[in-house]
Amino acid sequence: MKLTYRGVEYDHNPPMLEVSESDILCNYRGRSHRYTYVRHVPFPQTQPELIYRGAAYQVDRHGQRQAVNQTAAKSVFSAFQRKLAELTPLMDERRQLLRESARNHSESIQRSLEHRIAVAREQGNLNLLQQLEDEMRQIA
Repeated sequence: MKLTYRGVEYDHNPPMLEVSESDILCNYRGRSHRYTYVRHVPFPQTQPELIYRGAAYQVDRHGQRQAVNQTAAKSVFSAFQRKLAELTPLMDERRQLLRESARNHSESIQRSLEHRIAVAREQGNLNLLQQLEDEMRQIA
């Protein structure tokens, strides 16, 4: 086929695709129609482990959904448990570190408050002393 683009002529021969009809029959506006597929395009391969909202399933080469046996789902769960068992000591160390830092923080606040109370007593500031003692009771 001869075509022209901006004054330049060229031959265009579109590639011919081999098409095969499928077994799927449908009706469109009252007429029956068969789906066609390009012959050299492969069907998508199955995905071995698809999960939607916790339910495992597979899709076959025709696009049909199939349930997965429960042993595969259990193996994923057991793999999760193994990973969790590996991480548990690290999580325990982190919890211990957080507890220790919280304890150190509260002790630091306590020491600061005691120092401020001592300074308020030396200065004779009874109003500030009353506020600091109230704060001390709230912390304890």
